[in-house]
Amino acid sequence: MDNNKMPIPPFSEQEIRSFRHKAEKPMYVAMVIFNVLFVVIALIAVVMAFADEGPLTGETGSMINQILFDIPSEASAHIEILMILILLPVMLLAVAYLYYAQYRANSIRITEKNFPEIYEVIEDYARRMNMKNVPKVYLTQENGVLNAFSTFILRRQYVVLLADLFEVAYLEHHDLDSIKFILAHEMAHIRYRHATFSYNISILFANYLPVVSSALSRAREYSCDRMAQHLVGKSGIEPMLALVVGKHLYKKVDVKDYVEHCHEVRGFFVFVYNLLSTHPIMPKRIQALLRDHGSGRLFF
Repeated sequence: MDNNKMPIPPFSEQEIRSFRHKAEKPMYVAMVIFNVLFVVIALIAVVMAFADEGPLTGETGSMINQILFDIPSEASAHIEILMILILLPVMLLAVAYLYYAQYRANSIRITEKNFPEIYEVIEDYARRMNMKNVPKVYLTQENGVLNAFSTFILRRQYVVLLADLFEVAYLEHHDLDSIKFILAHEMAHIRYRHATFSYNISILFANYLPVVSSALSRAREYSCDRMAQHLVGKSGIEPMLALVVGKHLYKKVDVKDYVEHCHEVRGFFVFVYNLLSTHPIMPKRIQALLRDHGSGRLFF
């Protein structure tokens, strides 16, 4: 950060809430309720199966012997449900730690000495979003994939930037604004607690709901786009276009012409494709970025 400039003050909590897509919170609450109901109903079903079939009564031997050797088929199915309820959160956490180990082993962490101008941006955005800790950001190579994401382990969140887009924007185009927007978007996921173990556990089973879970995911993307716009002070369209035409060509796209033709991307199958997507289709996403206020369209 330039020491000659006054630092931009942090966002207020009201401002941070205002950047969030209007449908995100209600949809999240609905999915949490479904998640709780699913777990409760599954547990009740398991208990009733045992009560009906006898393993809890000890009528045909000890409970342990019955569980191991003599479970009726109906009860066995319910035990499988119980095991899934227990093991899925454990597996989710184990996979999260495995991914964290992978990126720690195969990445370069952005620090005060490795890409210091980017690290200053990370520190500044963490301050402006009132984050308790500056998230770790790792830079890694994924054979040409253009992406970035935020994720978690038990009590920590971090960001992974894939090197291809970063490399071209950084070296070829000297386009720090696009890098800043990508960083801001992923850090917004952390600020909104999308990338936490508790958030993901709270909707773990609800995530298998078709349409609803993907709609919530799209709402989260709109929320983070809006936060990134206010952090960077740019529309964020160019990094989106890089996902469409690639890292070398996105600077050559006529943005005005692309926006004019966005309105032509419609129809039943476009609607269905967007409905099932975890990210808004690009025409809708870019039209949302062009608006000064409001939320992006989740469905129509």
